[in-house]
Amino acid sequence: MVMFASFLALAPAVVNAHNPHDPVLALGVSPDFADDHTLYVTTFAEWNWGYKDVLRSTDGGQSWTKLPKGLTNRGPVSVIRVSPGFVLDNTVYTATHNDGVYASYDRGNSWQNINTGLTGTNVGALEVAATAAGHTLFAAPVTGGLFRRASTDSAWTQVLATSVKLTVVAASPDFATDLTVLATDGAGNLRRSTDGGTSWSLLGMPAAAPIYHIAIAPGGAKEIFLATSKPGVFYSSDFGNSFTNVVANLPSEAVNNVAASPNYLVDHTVFCTTPTHSVYKSTDSGASWTLFQTGAVDTGQTTLIKEFAELQVSKTYTADGAVFLSAFDGLFVSSSAGTLWTQPQTRVGLVTGLAFSTSFATDRHVMASNYAEGGLYSSADAGSTWTRMWKGWKLLGNTLSSFAIEFVSNHAGPPLAISTKNFTQIGSTSDFGTTWKVLNIPNNPANLQVFPNVMSVSPQYDVDHEIYLGTRRQGVMHSINGGTSWTVAPGVPNTQEIMATAISPNYANDHTAIAVLGDGQVWRTINKGASWARVGATTFKLLAGQKVPLLAFSPDVAVDHLVMLGTNNGVYFSTDGGATWASEQDVTIKAPNIIEQVEFSPSFATDRQMFVTVRGRGLYRLTMGAAGAVTSSANIGQALLDQNVQFTEFRLSPTFSQDATILGASGREVYGSTDGGVTWTHMGSPRT
Repeated sequence: MVMFASFLALAPAVVNAHNPHDPVLALGVSPDFADDHTLYVTTFAEWNWGYKDVLRSTDGGQSWTKLPKGLTNRGPVSVIRVSPGFVLDNTVYTATHNDGVYASYDRGNSWQNINTGLTGTNVGALEVAATAAGHTLFAAPVTGGLFRRASTDSAWTQVLATSVKLTVVAASPDFATDLTVLATDGAGNLRRSTDGGTSWSLLGMPAAAPIYHIAIAPGGAKEIFLATSKPGVFYSSDFGNSFTNVVANLPSEAVNNVAASPNYLVDHTVFCTTPTHSVYKSTDSGASWTLFQTGAVDTGQTTLIKEFAELQVSKTYTADGAVFLSAFDGLFVSSSAGTLWTQPQTRVGLVTGLAFSTSFATDRHVMASNYAEGGLYSSADAGSTWTRMWKGWKLLGNTLSSFAIEFVSNHAGPPLAISTKNFTQIGSTSDFGTTWKVLNIPNNPANLQVFPNVMSVSPQYDVDHEIYLGTRRQGVMHSINGGTSWTVAPGVPNTQEIMATAISPNYANDHTAIAVLGDGQVWRTINKGASWARVGATTFKLLAGQKVPLLAFSPDVAVDHLVMLGTNNGVYFSTDGGATWASEQDVTIKAPNIIEQVEFSPSFATDRQMFVTVRGRGLYRLTMGAAGAVTSSANIGQALLDQNVQFTEFRLSPTFSQDATILGASGREVYGSTDGGVTWTHMGSPRT
């Protein structure tokens, strides 16, 4: 209890916008939180546009561990639920958009799909209820229907027709004895089952409006609270047969969350949020309310009703007074029954980029970019220790965020590195970050700030000074003078994120660069950015959900013309410089594997090695034959994955053929191998 007490002693959150944001999209709380302090959340990846991560904290939110093994979800996690018997069964569930339901039986250390019997895998609602024999799950796919699965079952059973499209499902806290489940559809029709979901009665539309959340108070499901699109809370004291709209002193706006104390029969306590206010507390069954400031704000970056995503009260509330709010602005926790709140951080200091010095064999230098902390770091010992190197950059407070850093290849003189800030700046350094020359990126022609996602630097930069930026909503930006001025790539859509850019190593001769959009569109220029054309439109068979394609040119592209593209449906390759594409058929990387990074060995012409990160499965080393075919593969990331480590960024030494060095980043930590990935060592952490 000492560690948790220290966490609770933090100062209450200040009421202002938290920037950079660390959205918490789903939340699961251990039923024994007072003792194990365990939380689960899903949040954005290191890169905001990446696949969403599930994290676990065992210290009330002070520190977090990513849980990647077996999670192959393309879409966001919509719900996290912890088993009522978590202390003994170690079971956690996640519902996802597009990939169904996952279960973990080892506290999140590994996951597996449990979709047998589901007719839809875009699951919007998931609930778990304690039973005498264990627990029962209820899942509601967006495509309709309600499905039930006992913890002892091997498949789901449909209990409501797919013509019924439910948005909220709530199980009674006394489900083991009263077998009560409530569910509502998008229009606000409320349904009730008192036999564990086997049969249902329609209770009408209590609010004559959509219902956003349902709280069933302890006591045999007699008292029920509804959060709806109308002001006030709708309250029933007769098992849901009738409801009264209690506005009390709540604001004149919707109520989007409501939660009852597990000790309700004694303390009569209920909590709720409205779209612009959080959190309200009532100690008289909702008759009157008091507003407590959590620090969570309306960020304007998601729909108003989702700004405050989920409100939960600890099952051990009587002992710990813990209340939890997940919001687009972060995670907010109270240990004082809702009076004072703290904001644990979930995404600070995440490594977003790694770059080897072009003289690594002699100088041992590596640089890194990171998110929402120091921003830029340098290591003179191959990644074991790191020093913040940020002078010259415009900071936000004392933090800097960067998503890209690269050393210029073939540069004459000391190694030259180029990096971007997450908005409006690009900089270069020739002394490993001791000094930076920083340039402002002017607003684009529509007078919008430029937010770089990815960057590619010409391999003949000393001659042409060319840089391509892939941006958040400003398309592809191109500079021919080292970042002093920029033009927008003609024809490339600017309606979505640019996920990847790459320049041919033979750029001086083939003038080729490629950019990939968030929906998987691939655009290519073969005239140094003067014009662009879409390629592969009829070839790529991508799956619903985030695409995050990753792109790499063969170092020997002048000879083999090989380009590789990683997608959410396997690896595609081109043997004509990106004009036409085919899908890889090797089992390790073919569809439907989700690819998060592809990299060629710098000595590919002789060793024929390529490295691929497969989501939820690890880092693979592949040997390529002729025409892009895989001849052998090995999972060199399995030992890391078993320790909850999967790289979101890895790089190979420029002298890989001699030193076999790989560095990879997972969360805040860097890991290294000097034998081509056979063994790994935890190196250091680029953090302040």
